[in-house]
Amino acid sequence: MAQDRAGLDAAHVRLLSAARYRASIYLPVMDAGVLESDPVMTELRRLATSGRQARVRILTHDANRAHREGHRLVALAQRLPTAVSIRVPTDETHLRYGSAFTTDETSAFLFRPVALRFDAEGSLDAPGETGRLTAYFDEVWERAEPAWEIRPLGI
Repeated sequence: MAQDRAGLDAAHVRLLSAARYRASIYLPVMDAGVLESDPVMTELRRLATSGRQARVRILTHDANRAHREGHRLVALAQRLPTAVSIRVPTDETHLRYGSAFTTDETSAFLFRPVALRFDAEGSLDAPGETGRLTAYFDEVWERAEPAWEIRPLGI
């Protein structure tokens, strides 16, 4: 359970530190400070560099805004493009989705019913709920477009 930014950060660190190779993050709005703390970034970097199976997938509704505002997840995706991917949904139904969540794709999840609030619930051992969230993530991911506008320039 989390009720403020510090609690949300701590919950993300617990989830990500338990993950072995993969994480899926649905973050409709990449607000400054959410998933940007040093401990969270350390865990995401560790996941992204954990081997050939490493994969961190991020869905957001406005990658341009996140890029303009310098969100640290965008910088991580630019530095580690083979392991960290960001996509933007194009389907109107998906763009109306107002919750945020993170899963490790096996048994851990952290769910925020209202993406713009810090209130969250989660578990490190809930394969059923994690599977449900990951299935929804996969459905949106398959129909989403890569966030081409955030690619680093090869200069």
